[in-house]
Amino acid sequence: MLAGRVMGMVVSTNKVDTLRGCKLLIVQPIELRTQALLDDYVVCVDDVGAGIGDIVFCAYGSSSRQTDSTKDIASDYSIYGIIDSIDMYGSRVYDKAEEEYSCNWPE
Repeated sequence: MLAGRVMGMVVSTNKVDTLRGCKLLIVQPIELRTQALLDDYVVCVDDVGAGIGDIVFCAYGSSSRQTDSTKDIASDYSIYGIIDSIDMYGSRVYDKAEEEYSCNWPE
């Protein structure tokens, strides 16, 4: 699996039938411990309702087509989850709730 930050969206009017209705997002891979952005981008089919700024995990290759909603989609990358937190080596290195732009309900 690949972890990355959603950086944008792709709009494609002309595409294969299996991609019609799919939300396509641009994901930039990250280094897990620091969340530093790596020098690469992939276009992923969004299977979970991710948004710009979210850190997500993606399956790629044949694994990206293993759910009921992705089994017939012509894609090498699919977003399978939105990451809420990352714990490594006994400490929390990422917490979505602590991000400045995270969605927090008013108290």
